[in-house]
Amino acid sequence: MHKRAGKITLIVLVFLVAILAAGCNEKKEVEKETEITVATAPAAVQEIAKSSTYSGIVRGQNEVYITPKVAARVIGIYAVPGDRVSQGQTLIMLDSSDFTASVQQVQAGQLLAEISLENARDNLVRIEDLYAAGAVSEKDYEAARNGVRSAEAAVEQAAAGLAQIMNSVNNCTITAPISGILGSINLSLGDMANPAAIAAIVSDTSRLEIEIMVSESDVSFITSGNEVEVKIKAVSEEIFTGTVVSVAAVADPLKRSYAAKISLDNPENKIKSGMFAEVKGSTVKKADVVCVPQSAIVPKGVSNVVFVVDAEKRARERQVSTGIETETMVEISEGVNSGEIVITKGNTLVRDGTLVRLADEGVL
Repeated sequence: MHKRAGKITLIVLVFLVAILAAGCNEKKEVEKETEITVATAPAAVQEIAKSSTYSGIVRGQNEVYITPKVAARVIGIYAVPGDRVSQGQTLIMLDSSDFTASVQQVQAGQLLAEISLENARDNLVRIEDLYAAGAVSEKDYEAARNGVRSAEAAVEQAAAGLAQIMNSVNNCTITAPISGILGSINLSLGDMANPAAIAAIVSDTSRLEIEIMVSESDVSFITSGNEVEVKIKAVSEEIFTGTVVSVAAVADPLKRSYAAKISLDNPENKIKSGMFAEVKGSTVKKADVVCVPQSAIVPKGVSNVVFVVDAEKRARERQVSTGIETETMVEISEGVNSGEIVITKGNTLVRDGTLVRLADEGVL
């Protein structure tokens, strides 16, 4: 009886152990196959370009700094900054009274010189007749001729003096040398205009120019005719398109960089001269290369790896060689083929062979 009971107990224990073992194996199997949710993107063949950003100041492509040609007091200002002005329009009037007072004096001197010339010519005619009759010497004859030349020079000198003083009078009226927008007037009524100081700035802002300094490592990629992106935060976050119009062939001796000029249309005059601009231009560019998002790259020691999703939805580690990198994309020169699905988010949580679940099942 006891022997039979012992056998039954043994059978029950074996049965329980088997059930527990099966449960543990099942639990281990479930844990092993737990999926990791990841975001993915396809590796694609495309063009990739590395860009560099430079800073510069926007100027009107035709911008003129006006300096007075005479020193005189300001008696009139006929425009204000922001006004659209036409070529030849009066902007500032200077006091010309000191110059006009000298005009009469110079004119009187010119009249005396003309009278002296007339007398010298009459004297020459008289001397010529006497010289022909042998009544005067050749020396007297040459002296009369020289008297005419001297009088003619005096008349010319007086005329030049009058032209100079009249030019000073005219220079008291400061006009716009070009049509455009009056950027600034640096004088006020009563100020003394100084020929060494800028009085006003007129800029044609319908077309703008930005000068940037390009490093020697990038200058070979910036060529005339290239299109560049221009951002002027003072206006908006809008990206404008500019064109490289010139690149210096010689580096600036102090900055050791090359000046490049960017032309930019401004038909609506939203952009003002003097605004700060950021210019982004492509330096290195390749076409028809395999690229993946920057987030797909996982640094591993001294190398980089990418996790590719296979047909069984398992992550497969690939060591890759990279090329051109931008803010969003990376060129893959070796390790991943076009069309393969790479993990872009969650790739730090998986390892080779991990079962994954795609955040967007429509990718595969």
